[in-house]
Amino acid sequence: MARVRDLWHTTVKGPDGKPVKRKTARHPDLGGNKDAKRWLALWIAPDGREESKAFRAKDPARKHAQKMQEDVERDEYVAPAAGRELFGPLAGKWMRLRKLGGGSAVRYESVNRLHVEPWFGERQVRSVRPSEVLEWLVNLAKTHGPSTQEIAFHIVQGTFDLAVADGMRKDNPARSPIIPRIANDPKERDPWTTEKVWSVIDQHPTPYRAVPILGAGCGLRQGEAFAVTVDDLDFENGKLEIRRQIARVGNLIVFKLPKGGKTRTAPLSPGVAQAVQAHIRSHPPVETTLPWMTEDGELAEDKVTVRLLFVWRGQLFVPPLAEGARTRSNRGLQKTAEGLNLRTSVYNTLVWKVALARAGVIPPPTNDERGALLFEEAREEGMHALRHFFSTTLQDAGVNLAGVMDFMGHSRKGSRLPVTLGVYGHVTEETFEAARNAIDRSLFRLRAVQDHTASGTEAEQAVSL
Repeated sequence: MARVRDLWHTTVKGPDGKPVKRKTARHPDLGGNKDAKRWLALWIAPDGREESKAFRAKDPARKHAQKMQEDVERDEYVAPAAGRELFGPLAGKWMRLRKLGGGSAVRYESVNRLHVEPWFGERQVRSVRPSEVLEWLVNLAKTHGPSTQEIAFHIVQGTFDLAVADGMRKDNPARSPIIPRIANDPKERDPWTTEKVWSVIDQHPTPYRAVPILGAGCGLRQGEAFAVTVDDLDFENGKLEIRRQIARVGNLIVFKLPKGGKTRTAPLSPGVAQAVQAHIRSHPPVETTLPWMTEDGELAEDKVTVRLLFVWRGQLFVPPLAEGARTRSNRGLQKTAEGLNLRTSVYNTLVWKVALARAGVIPPPTNDERGALLFEEAREEGMHALRHFFSTTLQDAGVNLAGVMDFMGHSRKGSRLPVTLGVYGHVTEETFEAARNAIDRSLFRLRAVQDHTASGTEAEQAVSL
């Protein structure tokens, strides 16, 4: 029950048995601090314990005690000490409870450390106001794109959701009406033409030419293409099992499940199959062992060994791309990396972007002070464009959307999807056949599959790590 208590006086029985008010040791006349708060508001918390807060005047103490007791009765009670917890540790707890996958965990940790903790890490949870969240978001938008903004805001919003759920504060300042929605709508991209796809494929060194063919012909992401093994290929039935990807998580290179934590099956057209078979004849699969990272971000006890189709091959070399262009030596950059698995950052810089430049898709690179190649930003010309080509080709050919989504690895369980697609959309053998025909009609209609020997000229090799 709500009540107040006078800290400067106490009531005792007098000699006649009647109550008498006496000064306590806290009273200024008895040596107490004259500036000390006199009145103590008292109420019963939900756990049955009596809580308190001191005030200078009686009326504010009485109103506060009454308000806190009413909050208890309405199930809106927030303990005074609860909101004193710092935001930083609570954000760490929120991320642990999310059970983020290995790659996502690293990304969230990085965004939190760089963009959230400097603003809110040392703040008490109860002290942050909606206007401060808005100011932080406005400043973040000046220097970083929607993807970083979205992750950072998700951390802040989720942390305050946890604070509200645990009774540390009544409201979530990140859910205030003054906070605008972060615009992260995907931009429409013009799909690559078949001619553009082949112009880039043709500029790939022979050991890696089948990588973009699998990207355009099977809709593989880059890390998935790097992780294809000979055992994933079903040439007889025209299918490719996509069971893993190669990813960098922190300082580790690991195998893990494809994006979304699930495997899938993609159509393998005759044209793509012939190109892959030619690659296997020229460059036999290489046994490779890497750690396996589970979806909770932990490393499995045993490493995984598979026979990869694509690894670095032999003496790797990139000659000058244009007249007068420098490399680190007159002979070009060379390094032996035989048998090492492909890595996204190195492949992008020294194989993919080199092919784009030679095909005229992006400008030729320049060199930094050490002679290393410097390319212009080419986010819209990444290898993901080949997945876009695959999807567009299938849709233009009339392949049912349920099949396209399954082949791409997109979930059909979303509540926003029509019931016809989410529940009744089925992928049959006819769907696979339609997809295989669509790819061959588009990608291989005017192209013959070329075989390559295992040996090649220096100009046919790619640069290494």
